[in-house]
Amino acid sequence: MKLLATMAVVLVSLTGTQAFQKAAEAADKSVKVFFLVGQSNMEGKGNPAHLDTYKEDPLIKPTYAGLKDGDGWKVRDDVWITYPTKFRGAKHGPLTVGYGTKEPESIGPEFGFGHTVGNAIDEPVVIIKIAWGGKSLAVDFRPPSAPPSDEEIAERLERARRKKPETTPDDIKAEYGFYYREMVRHAKEELAALDTRFPNLKGHPVEIAGFVWHQGFNDVINRTLKDKQYSDYTKWLALFIKDVRKDLDAPDMPFVIGELSTGGILNRGDFQIAQANTAKLEEFNGNVSFVPTAEYYDTKAHELYEKGYWKGTDEQKALWNAVGNDRPYHYLGSGKTYYLKGKAFAEAILKLQK
Repeated sequence: MKLLATMAVVLVSLTGTQAFQKAAEAADKSVKVFFLVGQSNMEGKGNPAHLDTYKEDPLIKPTYAGLKDGDGWKVRDDVWITYPTKFRGAKHGPLTVGYGTKEPESIGPEFGFGHTVGNAIDEPVVIIKIAWGGKSLAVDFRPPSAPPSDEEIAERLERARRKKPETTPDDIKAEYGFYYREMVRHAKEELAALDTRFPNLKGHPVEIAGFVWHQGFNDVINRTLKDKQYSDYTKWLALFIKDVRKDLDAPDMPFVIGELSTGGILNRGDFQIAQANTAKLEEFNGNVSFVPTAEYYDTKAHELYEKGYWKGTDEQKALWNAVGNDRPYHYLGSGKTYYLKGKAFAEAILKLQK
């Protein structure tokens, strides 16, 4: 009996030691923080129900089961997201559907990104998504090290005074980089608030693990940039990367440029080349990656959209709603497209980390 009692004490002691070691190991794990930044297509217009439609698609099928919890969408316990710029109020919590900007449930690239990163690494993950629709790099996200020229200010001032004669040059100067500054402000505020947002992560060291940039529509339609084959976009995006690394004190932060691919492969042109050219700069070798996304554009949804099914008979609308829910410039609201883009961004980030 004494031997059994001794063995029991030893067993309890070992179990307690193992539990303590596991707790210590968990506390030592750094929180991997990823920034997802851009305009409306980073906000996200995708309907997650489209993933049900495409569950047998070769690109969806291998990961589809991991997105579900019974008949509903999985709520992860190892990946969290905070979205301070969400319209209708900021939002934060565990990763699931509902972090896009279409109600009641929608997704952006964060859904595929979070699942992919969460499945690949052992550390807890936090996604900080910062996005506003209709914003350009030429003006709104203009980085500090690329101040506007006198000619740019004069041209913009002339246009502004047609509607508002009292506009001053200082008013115009303040517009340049306004959303860059807001992005940095939100990023620092969210980093400082992680313990409050997610108490279960309190005490963990924090590591900025990557930054995804998915933006460009407002620059594509900029005639001045187009006339120069978007070479200024390449230059400004390079400065944006360097400035944001400096402002977030993350000099080695992996950076992914997500291709603007509204309209799919047929719409590839000078702008996409300009995006890719940034990643080709020698100083970004091995730490910046350009990720093509045009392959994920839903051509089936586009065909139905072109045929007018979105405004057709009830039967036609049902076919349309199974694959799309928005305009081509929002990737037709295809949940399939948004999911696959996010997945590709995550795979690129993980590759850069290695």
